Amino acid sequence: MGYNMNTLLPYIPSSDYDRVATEFLETYYPDAIYNPQPVPILDVAKNKMGLDVQFLCLSEELDIYGITIFDDGLVEFYDPIDGIYETKLFKKKTVIIDPEAVKMTNIGCQNNTIAHECVHWYKHRMYYKMQEIYLPRQAKLCKCSVRDLPIMTEDEEIMENQAIGIAPKILMPKRAFEEFVSDYDIRSEEESWREISDIARFFKVSKQSVKIRLQECGIL
Repeated sequence: MGYNMNTLLPYIPSSDYDRVATEFLETYYPDAIYNPQPVPILDVAKNKMGLDVQFLCLSEELDIYGITIFDDGLVEFYDPIDGIYETKLFKKKTVIIDPEAVKMTNIGCQNNTIAHECVHWYKHRMYYKMQEIYLPRQAKLCKCSVRDLPIMTEDEEIMENQAIGIAPKILMPKRAFEEFVSDYDIRSEEESWREISDIARFFKVSKQSVKIRLQECGIL
């Protein structure tokens, strides 16, 4: 892994995502690397990383899962009671999760969103630190949408893909995940839906995330 020395954008090939996830856990929650367990990612974010995690509606369309704020500044959010958008000053190291957006899926989505935002702070804060010389009056933030944002830059797309790839590996670290699922007779997706549901409940992630992880580990 290297960096663009002009922007401090990290270069992380997908083959390194497991390694980065392991490094994250070594720093913040090492017991999960070897012992199968659900990672208490909200506690990790708040008490290990020092992030201020807030739950706030971010859009009327419920199409934004979360935002990570890298520098103090004004951020727009949606007031569902009055039906209007407002702005508020937020401090850096704030993570905002839209509870209504993640409620449309399940608790696994919320945990993945928190892990996703943790990855942004862990790997991308220096990139945004470099942006201060260009946008000193505006909050530097990373907005994570349900769909790709049309105004997303190439750098932002790279960082978003990194967070998408690394977050589930934090919640399901490879060694512990493989140890846990070894007790199951995993066959095809159709035949193993009960097992997949059990694994998802244990790790507190979505069933789709479990399916992808099983495929990555060559089990499904």
